[in-house]
Amino acid sequence: MNDLLGYFIIGGIIIGALAILYLPVFFLLRRRVNVIRQLCFLLFAACSFIVLYATIISAWGEEAFHPAQHHLNLIPLRWLNESGGMSPDKAIVQVYANIIMFIPCGFFVPSVFSWARAFGRTVLVIFFWSFCIEFSQYFIGASADIDDIILNLLGGILGYAVFAFLSLCFQRTSGWEKLLGNENNRQKKNSIQTMDAKQRSIKWR
Repeated sequence: MNDLLGYFIIGGIIIGALAILYLPVFFLLRRRVNVIRQLCFLLFAACSFIVLYATIISAWGEEAFHPAQHHLNLIPLRWLNESGGMSPDKAIVQVYANIIMFIPCGFFVPSVFSWARAFGRTVLVIFFWSFCIEFSQYFIGASADIDDIILNLLGGILGYAVFAFLSLCFQRTSGWEKLLGNENNRQKKNSIQTMDAKQRSIKWR
């Protein structure tokens, strides 16, 4: 559990650092992009950096790109029977970490990118993201494991389920429209409906 807690602490530090660095951008965009939408961008960037740190940066060592041996597992669900040389407790922590760190990704990918709001597209983005990570890990001395991709996908699907549920509950609220960047479309739609109503009123007179 200490390892998992460490990830949360590092995640908090990364979010705080990115928030400070993002302040100039926030003030530049504050009139064009609403605060909720910008917060969504910030958290997505933070999730991306946390994943990068947990999977690539933390595994970087003296043998990067010239490891003594390459570790590759192409057998799905192998972690159920083998721990890969880790203690059972640490293996369980790794399983949970692989799922948890991609839950926010599954939520923020469709939130930030309108073209990825279909379930299939979000899953493809998460799969490609996870595959690139495992592909990179193979060449820096870390293990490349198909189970990690499966667990990352599971986390991404859970994150998308949260997105879909919140979208169903709050799709007509202004806050959700702002988060998705749809408030301008909503305003245009309302103005068009108002103009149509006025035109119908004039015709009836």
